[in-house]
Amino acid sequence: MDELTPYRDFARPLYDGKDIAHDFRHVERIISRLDSLSEGLIPPPSRHRLYFLACFHGLGPRIDRDPELRKKTISFLRSLGWQDTDIQEALSSLATHLYHPRTAEERVVHDANYFEVPGALGIAKAFTVGGTRGQSYEQTLEVFERNLDRVLFRTPAGKRSSEKRKAYAKDFIRKLREEL
Repeated sequence: MDELTPYRDFARPLYDGKDIAHDFRHVERIISRLDSLSEGLIPPPSRHRLYFLACFHGLGPRIDRDPELRKKTISFLRSLGWQDTDIQEALSSLATHLYHPRTAEERVVHDANYFEVPGALGIAKAFTVGGTRGQSYEQTLEVFERNLDRVLFRTPAGKRSSEKRKAYAKDFIRKLREEL
């Protein structure tokens, strides 16, 4: 069994019932980007912290609200040999990695999550979510454009790819506006 498998196996069922834009397939895509976004980081990120943060990426608020899930998560991490201080830091990272990433692991998972936004999948997700919220194309486009402008990549690899991806998304927005 590889190092990632226990994290993946523990977290996967916790995503049951999540919407299509935030289900475990989203987590799998985040995982698939960890290596490329970790390139060039010194010191290199801890694999265990990366795997935890990637697999539990969408579960932070739920772990904060559900004392039983929090206990199970702590027990799971202890079973993998994690120390209590490392566990508390990792749980704290769940709250900070999306908006204020500090550590190398937080920056990598931050970028792996937001990598989709300026791409074709991010556009598709925006319109899927907008449709479930009953938004018009124009409303969804406004929300997408605001979110696109807020995305800042925090790793060297993320920064290198972001300009091309953002140009793609902005070109799509321009073309869609013309058609609307």
